[in-house]
Amino acid sequence: MKHRLLTFLVILLTSPLFAQQGDVVLCEGFFNPWLEEGWDAKGDDWVVWYISNTTFAGCKPREMQMYPDFNFEGTTRLVTPIVELGKYDFINFQFNHALEASQGELDVRIGIGISPNGEDWESIWEDTVRGSIEQSQYLLTFDMEEWPSKEPQFCLYFTGHGAYVNSWYIDNVIIFAAKKNKYGDIDDTDENGFVASRSSITTLKGPSAGTVTSFSKMRRSGSRYARVVEGRQKKWWQFWK
Repeated sequence: MKHRLLTFLVILLTSPLFAQQGDVVLCEGFFNPWLEEGWDAKGDDWVVWYISNTTFAGCKPREMQMYPDFNFEGTTRLVTPIVELGKYDFINFQFNHALEASQGELDVRIGIGISPNGEDWESIWEDTVRGSIEQSQYLLTFDMEEWPSKEPQFCLYFTGHGAYVNSWYIDNVIIFAAKKNKYGDIDDTDENGFVASRSSITTLKGPSAGTVTSFSKMRRSGSRYARVVEGRQKKWWQFWK
């Protein structure tokens, strides 16, 4: 049905903020009970990826669910099709997710990887997770200047032990691509192209629902950039003041 009505009008203009971030070069809402062509799940054994008829990530049913075995330890990836980025300079990578931790001390990592061939992966953004993640929408910006390929594949990956994680839910994976302004300017980036000042996390559910957490600006540390998440949180409407 016209690819589910253009993936539900590009997920209702990328709610909740209804703001266009560039040209849509990838949009997947996992509406069907199977993975669309080009998508794949890769990684170490004892982990299960499947499309679940649930809404824990905060979108329409269905969504991707990662359910790790108790004995799982390693890295597993949800891999996108090849993304054509030939005429663009930077991207905005947006996705909804929620992570459900079980009892116990959690120390796992989630992130975004990039590969020129679907086999050799490099992490371009990563976060260490110590507990459950409330239903959230992430918008992460990357300058493509240092990337070796303009026809890459991306992945959302999980690294760690599965004993203390019940499930990781992912939905509405959207990549917007854009060109720099006429001066070629973009804000400071780290060594992987991550642009902290243009990236944000919007919490969709729970005690902090409706808040937007911004990343700190990059700070030089030798020849590299360091990044941290600022402690301040703002209601989304405060960004328009």
